[in-house]
Amino acid sequence: MGLLAGAGVVAGYQHQHPHAPMPLVWAALAVALGGCSGGILTYGLRRWAELTAEHPARVREVAGPVVAIAVGGVLAVNVTRFLPGPTGYWHSGLLVCLAILAGVPAGTVMFAIRRVASAEPCPGPPGRQVTVLLGLRRLLQRLLAAEGAVVTLVTFQFGAYSELQPNPRPAQYVLIFGGVGSVLVAAAYVPAWTALRHRAHLLCRELFPLDDLDDGATILSNAADGQRLEQVLGADRGILADLQNGLAVAAPLLAGAVAAFLPH
Repeated sequence: MGLLAGAGVVAGYQHQHPHAPMPLVWAALAVALGGCSGGILTYGLRRWAELTAEHPARVREVAGPVVAIAVGGVLAVNVTRFLPGPTGYWHSGLLVCLAILAGVPAGTVMFAIRRVASAEPCPGPPGRQVTVLLGLRRLLQRLLAAEGAVVTLVTFQFGAYSELQPNPRPAQYVLIFGGVGSVLVAAAYVPAWTALRHRAHLLCRELFPLDDLDDGATILSNAADGQRLEQVLGADRGILADLQNGLAVAAPLLAGAVAAFLPH
C-alpha cells in the first residue's frame, strides 16, 4: 500500500505537470518513501505484538503522547506551506504526513517500553531483570534505527522535491525540515531511554551497593562490577551518542548537504 501511495503521488505530480520531464530522482525517492512508510507501519505493529507478548501494555495507556507528537508533526509539515517562498509543496507534504502517521505504532512501542521500565521490577532473580532490560534496550535501538531511516528518506525526498520548484528554497530549509523530523523521533525515544537508564542504575546499586561499605577493596570491587554492568546495560552511554547511532541527528545534516548539490 505504501508503494502505491508513493506511486500515486508521483502520478499526481506528472498529471499536474504533463509537459515537464519526469523528475526521476524525486520520483524514486517518493516511491521509496511510500514503501518505507508501509514498512515502518508493519514493523511497529509487529514490535507491539512482540512487546505485549511478554509485558502487559494497553494502547490507551500510552497512545496520548504519541498522538500529540503525530499531530504536532503534521501541523509542522503544513506550516511550511505558509512560509515565505514558493508554493506547490503539497505532493511532498502528503508523503511526509503519511510517513508520520505510519510511524505512530513504532512511537507507541517506545512509550510502552518507558511504561514497562518505569513499573516495578519484574518478579524473579536479578538475572531476570538484567535479561528484561537488555531485551527492552535492544528493542528500543531497533525502533530508533527504523525511525532514523524514515527521517533520512523524508529529508532526502523533501530536498529533491524542493529543487523541482521554479524558485527553490535554500538548502537551509531542508536542514530545518530534517531537524524537525529528528525532534519528533527524539520526543518518543528520550523518555524510554531515560526510563531504561534509570532502571539500570537502580539495579546496579542494588546488586553492588556502596553506601554501607567500609572496606576499600570491597568498595573498589563493587564499583568496578557496577560499572561493568552499566556498560552491559548501556546505561553509561549518553543520549546524543544513541541518537547519532540511530541517524536521528546525523541524517538531516547529510540529507541537507546532498540536497544542496542537487541540480536545479
